[in-house]
Amino acid sequence: MTTETSTALPAWFPRHVPSLAVSIAGTVAIVAVATVVRYLLGQPLQSFPTLLFSPAVFLAALLFDRRCGLLAIALSTASSAYFFIYPYNSLTLPLASLVPLGIFILTSGFVVTVTDTLRQVAARLDRAERNKSLLLDELAHRTKNDLAIIGSALQLQARSSRDPAVQEALATAVARVNVIAAAQDRLRYREGIGEVDIGDYLRGLCTGLGDLLRGIRPIAVRLEASTIAISSADAVTIGLIVNELVTNAFKYAFPDDRGGAVDVIVERTSRGLRIDVRDDGAGCAEDVVSGMGSRLVRLLAKQRNGVVSRQKTDTGCHFTATLDLEYPGDGRTEA
Repeated sequence: MTTETSTALPAWFPRHVPSLAVSIAGTVAIVAVATVVRYLLGQPLQSFPTLLFSPAVFLAALLFDRRCGLLAIALSTASSAYFFIYPYNSLTLPLASLVPLGIFILTSGFVVTVTDTLRQVAARLDRAERNKSLLLDELAHRTKNDLAIIGSALQLQARSSRDPAVQEALATAVARVNVIAAAQDRLRYREGIGEVDIGDYLRGLCTGLGDLLRGIRPIAVRLEASTIAISSADAVTIGLIVNELVTNAFKYAFPDDRGGAVDVIVERTSRGLRIDVRDDGAGCAEDVVSGMGSRLVRLLAKQRNGVVSRQKTDTGCHFTATLDLEYPGDGRTEA
């Protein structure tokens, strides 16, 4: 299971405040750039000597901290007074210039205070998001461990029973628990949403089913599935359906150590997802009795407003399950 740490801060927002020396140097550089730009613009901004220094103050407070914001106010005030307020190249100011300079200092101080407060709030939200991701990671890990304990207990119970029917039922239950545990193992979080890459998940599931069920029979399990991010609950549903259909093919399609192949195809549709499981075995039995696995597949599909159909082909049997799914993120998004 992997976790993509979500954050309350936008990608461009600085995550860490540099050292004090770097922060001071950066603040001086920002004010110097504002001074040069103001000097190059010259006459058009003659009546607005402090106009370009407000963004410099905001940028220093945003990138560094409140102290650097206050330093930017002091440097900007001195630069405006010395270079851009008559008499030029002098810190002697006429009384008429004190009012606009005072307004600049007050408004800049307000901007610094608000920016620093927003930075602190955003930092707290960012820490909360990271802590939530860690908690989700821990929850998924514990869930996986709990499922492993359940599977081990069922396996022990199966070994202690001498009834083949009980052993088979418990082995089937263990396989279903392992399907859910496998989904937890591949669970990842993005912005608090649990997602599973269905292609990667089913690839591991089909490989495991083939190794478990084929024995000495030359039976291949082949998967065609796109890289699609779906919710963890939907991944469990799909995994259980594939598990039941592939297991059913191994049980009935290849009698007498017959070889062949089981193809699993999973693809998106306009409404959700389509699962095709076809084999080249003995074909569909006409008088097949609907067992627990078949009822489970139909129930799972019905929960997702889907249907399951079975069709006899020239070379075997073909099951199709269509599910109505919504993909995480922006509604229906393929990863």
